[in-house]
Order: sequence, then structure tokens, then C-alpha cells
Amino acid sequence: MNQEAKKEIAEFWKQIFFHNLFIKILSIIGAVLVWLLIMNIDDPYKTKGFIVQVETINEEALHSVNKVYEVTEGSTASVSVRGKRSVIDNLEAGDISATADLSELSSVNAVAIRVRLKKKVSSDVMLECSQVLKVSLEDMETKQVKVTVDAEGIPAEGYSVGECIARPNVIEVTGGGSVIDRISSVRVTLNVNGASQNFSKMLEPTAYDKRGNRVISSTLSFSDTQVRVKAKLLQNKTIPVKAQIIGKPAKGYQYVGVDCLPEKIEIAGSERVLADISELVIPVDISGLTSTSASLEQEVEVRQYLSDKITIPEEYQRISIKITIEKLLRKKIQIKAGDIKLQNVERKCVAEAYDKERILEFTVEGRESVLNGLSGHDISAYADCAGLPVGIHKLTVKFGQNPPFKLIKGDFVRIVIREQDNPQDLVTQPPAATEEPTKAPEESEAPSEEPGEE
Repeated sequence: MNQEAKKEIAEFWKQIFFHNLFIKILSIIGAVLVWLLIMNIDDPYKTKGFIVQVETINEEALHSVNKVYEVTEGSTASVSVRGKRSVIDNLEAGDISATADLSELSSVNAVAIRVRLKKKVSSDVMLECSQVLKVSLEDMETKQVKVTVDAEGIPAEGYSVGECIARPNVIEVTGGGSVIDRISSVRVTLNVNGASQNFSKMLEPTAYDKRGNRVISSTLSFSDTQVRVKAKLLQNKTIPVKAQIIGKPAKGYQYVGVDCLPEKIEIAGSERVLADISELVIPVDISGLTSTSASLEQEVEVRQYLSDKITIPEEYQRISIKITIEKLLRKKIQIKAGDIKLQNVERKCVAEAYDKERILEFTVEGRESVLNGLSGHDISAYADCAGLPVGIHKLTVKFGQNPPFKLIKGDFVRIVIREQDNPQDLVTQPPAATEEPTKAPEESEAPSEEPGEE
């Protein structure tokens, strides 16, 4: 190629590149700006905030100097993340790691929170967190606490929860001194709902204070994170409660009865043990008691009358016993002779009181509550005329079966017996005053009442 041809080619390209150069430069710049605008409209940069849980690391640095920590500020961190929208929109709080290195604690017990992405992304992102984690330090303490099993729920019908054994039954608790001082018990909660046979379960221990409130602290740890509990299920049985009366009340008083509340109790045990128990008998000594004795009402512990192999629900562990003893009184009762019933009169004979208006007087003894309202109209009195011939007789007055009192001094009634066919054939002369009654009235000393048994 000759020199002239080369010049023409050079001139051609010169015209291409430098002709309207300013316009061409502006066009290129415009194209770039348009491209950037299009790219930012399609996948722009954005900033998004996340709340992230802060993880502490290198706790051993504190444990080595016998210290424990409690986070006072910064357990969560606010993290700002900037990047392309296509990346940021696919991030979640779980994709971000926030850590505080306890080996780097400052003199004011604070450490910076470092954040990073846990997963790889298609483009760079920027993470920012200006927060710090602050802790309080305490001396580490340890103590051993007995493990208590709390059963919750209702077993199957007819069953009760018996002994629940925890293994281990003593656990070592470690934490800050102030937290350890608050701990009164360590418990595990066993759900027995619907259970009808023995079973075992692994449970997490929990610390409680004296008021029964749960003790929660990040410094708290247990030597065993799981406790095995074996539960024994027992059969239920309902038995009556009876009082066995021993002794006699004071002279001049009478035992009336005894009430036990509840009248029945529920117990639980193995089938073999329950087979030998049909009732609960509680001995009650009433020796020398009066109607005002303090021991007429008492509470007894059921446990002392049942085997250790028997389980007693809390509501049945105590029985209330109320003994009723009343004072004995003597009272005079008056009855008209005409009100005395005449029984067993011979056939073809009639009988009636000789002097119907005569007042008969009786001395009776009985409980105060019975005698206070008792009168002659309340008493069924009679005389037995069996085998008596026609004539005038003196008969002992008797009372119906099991009267609510004891007769101390009786009286007699004069009666006239005549034949039915001779209504006018009356004996007109009464018997002499010294005449003995056909059946003499009874007299006796004050009764000596024997208490019955309930």
C-alpha cells in the first residue's frame, strides 16, 4: 500500500473519531448514564434493618477466674444491611450472626458486637452495628439441692399417683452468688394425666425460691440437665370411717353419739394391701367427759391408723370427730288416771279408771334435751289388766317400749273391772289406802348408762 492510500485511510478514521467529537462524547456519557439508570431501576441498592439475637463466645475466659456473667444490655442487636435489592430481599435475621467476645470485656464490662453474614451472596453487602453488649459479673457459687417431683394432671379413673422417685435425687446447681442464695428447691413436673400404670420419663429440672417463684438467670446451670422420674400408680378404694367408743362419761352424764367427718375417705395402694382394709376404725376415749369438756370436738391424723404402704390424699389426712354427751336430769311428770290406757282386759269384761281425775306423778331421769320439753301428754302410759277378775285393782303404770328416759319413781292407778252384761254392777267401796297394788310400781336408783358403739 502506497503512502497516499495510507493517508486516505488515516483521514477516514480521523473523520470517524474526531468529527463532532463533543457530541460523540456526550452521547457516550448519556449512554452510560442511561445504562446505570436502567440497572438501578431493575436491581437498585437498598438498606434494611434486622433484629438479631446476640451470641456470647469465650465464656471460659470468665469461668477460669471463677466468675459468671448476666447480660444487662445488648442481648439483641439492631443490624443495618446495605446491598442490592435482589440480595437484601432474600436475607432473614437468621442469616446474620452477631457475637460478643467475653474475652475482650472492657473495664466497664462492655464489649463490641460484631456482625457478619452466615451465607454467601452474589454481590457485596455492608453490615453495620454500633451497639455493645454489657454484662454484670458475680462470683461463681455452687450448692446441692434435693430434687422434688411435682405431679400434675389427673390419672385414669380409679387410680392415684403413688411414690415418684427422681434419679438423681440431689442435683448440683451453679450460678452467681445472688441467684444461688435465692434457690430454695429444684423441681421437675411430671404429667400423669390419664395414667393407669407405672411409667418413667426424662424431665428438665427447674429452680424455685421460697415463695414458689421460678428462678430464672443466664448464670444458672445444673449438673444434670435431665432427671429420670419413675412414677408408681396405685388403685383407689373408698372406706367408711367408724368411731370405737372407749370408757364411760362422768357420773350424771350420758353418751349420746359420735359424728365423724368425713364419713368416708379415699385411700390408695396396691391391690394386695387394699384387700385387707374394709374400714377405718378410730378409738375415741370418753372416760370422765362431761357436756362441756374441751375434747368433745377433736381432729385426728388418719396416718397413725393405716399402714405406711397406704397413700392418703391430702383432703383425707385428718378426720374431725364430734362427741355428743348430755347431762342427766330428773323430772316429775303428771298424768291423769283417765289417760292411762288399760290393756289385755279379759273377754266379756270392761275396765276403766276408778278415779279418772286423779293425778298420777312419776319421777323420770333422762338427757337434758329430752326432758326439757317432755310432758305427760307426750308419754304413752298403760296398765296391764291381763288375768284380772271383776273388781277394783291397783296396777303399776308402765310406759311404751324404749322410752327416752328411765323411770326412777312410779305410781299406780286404781281401776274397776266389771262384766259387760252388768254395767251397773260396780264396786262402790274403794280399796283401803294400805292395800298393795296388784302390780307394784317400780323404783330404782339413778341409771348407770353404758355408752354404745358407733
